Amino acid sequence: MIRPIATLCLLAATAVGPADSREIAGAWTATTGEHGPQRLSFSMQTGRNDHQGSQFDLSDFTGLTSEQVNSASRVTVQFELRREAGTIAYEGTFRNGHGAGEFTFTSNPDFPRKLRSVGVKFEPERGDEDRELFNLTVFDVTTDFIRSMQAIGYKVPLEKLVEFRIFGVNPAYVREMAAVGFDRLSADKLVETRIHGATPEYIRKMRAAGDDLTLDKYIESRIFQVTPEFAAEMARAGYRDLSRDVLVQFRIHGVTTQFIKDLREVGYSHIPAQKLVEMRIHGVTPEFIHSVEAAGYHKVPIDKLVQMRIFDIDPKMVKALDEGEQ
Repeated sequence: MIRPIATLCLLAATAVGPADSREIAGAWTATTGEHGPQRLSFSMQTGRNDHQGSQFDLSDFTGLTSEQVNSASRVTVQFELRREAGTIAYEGTFRNGHGAGEFTFTSNPDFPRKLRSVGVKFEPERGDEDRELFNLTVFDVTTDFIRSMQAIGYKVPLEKLVEFRIFGVNPAYVREMAAVGFDRLSADKLVETRIHGATPEYIRKMRAAGDDLTLDKYIESRIFQVTPEFAAEMARAGYRDLSRDVLVQFRIHGVTTQFIKDLREVGYSHIPAQKLVEMRIHGVTPEFIHSVEAAGYHKVPIDKLVQMRIFDIDPKMVKALDEGEQ
């Protein structure tokens, strides 16, 4: 059974009509955007809480042209998404890259048999067969794709094949990962590299900058956006040759070049990297330093500032106590 994948907030569509119905129907909206005029962001909804969001190339559809999608005046459209698991028929309108209308999905009743013929179990809950076939249609899970992954050693359940399609794991990607030294990866690890962007391109870029790491370290670096560009930015701020672990700490705790610049402006420069992390952890900010100075305490050592934050010491209160003792 294909389960919803939380990372994409994909909720399975709900069939309408009797349990043995061969149709699913609903409303759709689509728009071009940051991915260019030949790429459409599609939203399909069959109920109040049943929603599918996906990206399609314009070429995926039969009967839809770029001229229709980008027409300056509203045009009526009818087009289809034809896949091995079924066909989604759309009707509605487009104008200036924005479209809306209704759709009907008709499943291919022979596709479950085809899945079983390539050794993949298709065991949806009772009454959910068309809903599962709808997902397979949206994500273009085909028997050819399944065979191509099986041929390189990935005989995995249907829900994992859906994840492969969602995140762009295919034989070419597997070969690219092997080319950078990471072969025989598990299905889950392949998906993880795609989710976080630890791709062959990223790995080559990191190695060119001198970071020859384990795959998990590359994934961690990508999660926290530790890039050669970030390392170079820190080098320009005076922090050269920092280890990858220190750069990760900078990212986690928000040590930025702006933070370093702001500290210099209040008189604190050449601060060791670990002290910068410590200051961010405990909230020793330029604003806090200003409040300490306003209370009459200038150039307080960093360790003392950290202690004041740890013990929640209010500079104004300290000043009041000092004045009371005079």
